[in-house]
Amino acid sequence: MKVLGTVFAVLVMAAMQVTAMDRPPIGDGTYTFTHKDAEFENMVIGPVTVKIKGHHITVISKNASDVFGKGIIDEGTLMWHASSKEWIIGERRADRFAPDVGGCSGGPAVIDLRKKIYWSC
Repeated sequence: MKVLGTVFAVLVMAAMQVTAMDRPPIGDGTYTFTHKDAEFENMVIGPVTVKIKGHHITVISKNASDVFGKGIIDEGTLMWHASSKEWIIGERRADRFAPDVGGCSGGPAVIDLRKKIYWSC
């Protein structure tokens, strides 16, 4: 019976951790983020406007660049990618478990909600 209690306690703690990580570290609102290129980490592409409502996120560029046009450059569901320990902008539930994210991987884009950086390639 003790073993069963221990297993239950571990499962409850794991579930609580997943729930805690499912909450973005910033609330709903409109923010200014820095847009950076994953291949050239020190190069800033420019500022972007990030709108968050619940888990819906929209990334908007006010200025056109060589790579990105003006307007919405990314939109989707904000989700925690546990294996990389990063927030991503996903399109479907499976993105949460994508083998590769961010950079030029072809996977979902990474967004650093604490440092306010949107990463692209």
